[in-house]
Amino acid sequence: MYVIGVDGGGTKTESMVADMKGKIIATGVAGPSNPRNVGIEKTVLNITEAVKKSFSRIESKDIFSIFVGIPGFAEEYGEKEEEIREKLAKRVKDFSVNEENINIGSDQEVAFRSGTDKKEGAVVISGTGSVTRGWRGKKDVKTSGWGWLVDGGGAFQVGQKGLKKTVEALDGRIKKSILTDLLLQKFNAQNINDLNKIIYQENPIEKIAPFSLVVSEAAERGDEVAKNILFESSNYLVEATKNTINQLQFKAKFPLVLVGGMFKSGIFLSFFKKEVSSFCPKADIILPKNSPTIGAVKIAIEKING
Repeated sequence: MYVIGVDGGGTKTESMVADMKGKIIATGVAGPSNPRNVGIEKTVLNITEAVKKSFSRIESKDIFSIFVGIPGFAEEYGEKEEEIREKLAKRVKDFSVNEENINIGSDQEVAFRSGTDKKEGAVVISGTGSVTRGWRGKKDVKTSGWGWLVDGGGAFQVGQKGLKKTVEALDGRIKKSILTDLLLQKFNAQNINDLNKIIYQENPIEKIAPFSLVVSEAAERGDEVAKNILFESSNYLVEATKNTINQLQFKAKFPLVLVGGMFKSGIFLSFFKKEVSSFCPKADIILPKNSPTIGAVKIAIEKING
């Protein structure tokens, strides 16, 4: 018997198969599963694909429990839980799992549990978009997390700002910098027209969010324009985190779990940790060593235990 944990996201979906003790057996990855971006049908399709890929080399199809963390679930799609569960159950009917053992929840809960076994604390996610959420007693507080168009602390906004500065440099409005050259090299482009052909003919989320990696690399190489972009984005996330923590009013030390690709940027992480530690020394900042999907596996096992 196995359990499955699934972590949905704006750019990818990851599924992990584990035994009843939480040992990871296999992993599968598919496309995005944020219903806000791709709709419920596509979300379910990509979750199914990730689950089947994770089981591709496992002979047994006996699953005792599935937990799926979906972006925006708690805020916008909670009332669609039964619909999502039913659609998913139909698509995984090849597996021996009861529909009542398929549980849907928030990707924020999944991310938090990937770094701690405690039930109280806070999580900061800086992936395609960004969000902070925390729990203390009966309080459940969320700040930001309203989509990549407005979430200033995520990879899409960092990439978009990097692209904007590159365009300004190519126009001659500001000086060219390391960032300008790196972004053109990354996409084998000679000018802004070449970049536009890449950006506007594809999904902008999938194209622009990875620009954040170029911004981070340029900052590490001393580019001041790139450093300023990372500082502004990190500061946005700091203010969101401060809002969540202030409302929860933790009385003792608590886990603050950081999850998402932007925290792989040394400069971005350094900015964030310094500011958070200064206003909240009670925060035990945790960077999980494993994938956030581990959190979904933990919850799937807990569902079995009641």
